[in-house]
Amino acid sequence: MNYNRIMTDMKFIDGPNGKIAYQYVDGSSLLPPIVFLCGFKSDMGGSKADWLYDYCIETGHPYLRFDYFGHGHSEGNFVDFTIGKGLMDTIFVIDQFITNPAIIIGSSMGGWIGLRLMQYLPQKMHGFIGIAAAPDFTRKIYAALDDGHLNQLDERGYIEEESGYEEPYIFTRTLLDDGENHCLLGNKLFFEGSIHLLQGKLDTSVDWTMPDEINKCFDQRGEITIIEDGDHSLSRPQDLILLKKAIEEMSS
Repeated sequence: MNYNRIMTDMKFIDGPNGKIAYQYVDGSSLLPPIVFLCGFKSDMGGSKADWLYDYCIETGHPYLRFDYFGHGHSEGNFVDFTIGKGLMDTIFVIDQFITNPAIIIGSSMGGWIGLRLMQYLPQKMHGFIGIAAAPDFTRKIYAALDDGHLNQLDERGYIEEESGYEEPYIFTRTLLDDGENHCLLGNKLFFEGSIHLLQGKLDTSVDWTMPDEINKCFDQRGEITIIEDGDHSLSRPQDLILLKKAIEEMSS
């Protein structure tokens, strides 16, 4: 977690699930605001969120980033986080700070929440950019559980999985059950704004064909960029160039 660049500007607001840590930078142009939605167990101090801050300062886009309940500096215990709580926090913060329709950029789980926003705040969305968007990931996790994991869920109420970071991912039964209330794939979604999905082919967390599954919800009208050597993070300089291009095309 790296908050060095935003600590002086980070503020807190009382949200639906407790205090939410956020940073809002007012723009100096008429370009659409940009809202960044981070991934599961991630936070607004990540490299993509920092890059977007610099980009917005340079170009004049208003910029909003924040931490969900149980993430980063926001209140709450991570093990009590659910997709529903993340969505509630997102709707609340956007309603507080975003007036003109924004470009919503969702990374991994943030992509799932961004897709859900289309059903709740379409009037606040100019367009959507998914970075390795991971809708319905709780359903995928549950389907892959073996008898040992299912026993852990029954006995402890949660399972632990390697995350590739210092701490393991913790998936609770509450998280998995709540996820069912927000699953999207296989349904028709309606959104008038632009859609662009960035996906790495070497992603080990989200299948590289996921953008096609998402695009089926919109009758195949979204733009897809597959990055042949891209991983799940898509935070390399060459990946960020593609993100910049997607933002600029959506802003024009």
